[in-house]
Amino acid sequence: MLNRYVLHYTSSVLQNVPSTFSVGGMFVLQSLIHFIVPSGSGQAALTIPIMAPLADLVGVTRQTAVLSFSMADGIGNIIFPTSGYFMAAISLAGIPWIRWVKWIWPLILIQYGIGVIAVIIAHLIKYGPF
Repeated sequence: MLNRYVLHYTSSVLQNVPSTFSVGGMFVLQSLIHFIVPSGSGQAALTIPIMAPLADLVGVTRQTAVLSFSMADGIGNIIFPTSGYFMAAISLAGIPWIRWVKWIWPLILIQYGIGVIAVIIAHLIKYGPF
């Protein structure tokens, strides 16, 4: 029931936005949600039932919506402190999180830039069979 309201509101807002920007927004939104829900399967269960129909409503292929989820999930796994196994790994290595962020930040920015470009290209070539 709540999905309908979320879909209606977000699709009505995104109808006035070019679909290329919608794809970039999906990628950014998936990244933000990944900070709160660090589990990939948990994030998929939470967001894909909303993102797939939303993609249909704004003219984006479902595969592009899933690509934005996958890329945001993968990049976030090496930076977000809410990921338990990531924090355990850098703790075992004796690296404080702040020092890790200072070192990895340029790479993360490059990866997010490439990710946004990749999902925009996927949208422009109509990635996926449906």
